[in-house]
Amino acid sequence: MFKARSVVKPAIGAALLTLGVIAVTLLTLMFSTGTDEIVKRKALFGALIFETVEKDNGALSITTGVENPVPLIVLFLVLTTILMMTQAIYRGRKQRREQLLNESGS
Repeated sequence: MFKARSVVKPAIGAALLTLGVIAVTLLTLMFSTGTDEIVKRKALFGALIFETVEKDNGALSITTGVENPVPLIVLFLVLTTILMMTQAIYRGRKQRREQLLNESGS
């Protein structure tokens, strides 16, 4: 049970961070284009795409989303690993502190 929690919590955190990165990146792509530009932009190593196309009646059509999920999966796994290592280091340092406090008190 303890091992499962030590993986689930970092995975949830990594999922939230990955979703945040996706949202910020798509917003950056969207607001970095001009008002009447016809563009096709990719971000995060081709994972996300933002495209504008002019329709027949002169209106702009916007397409945005995930084109290649592999970089996003790699980002999720890297963030999960970093959060797991941070959690393990914190837990180890906390145990070491308690051990030193117990030794100094006796």
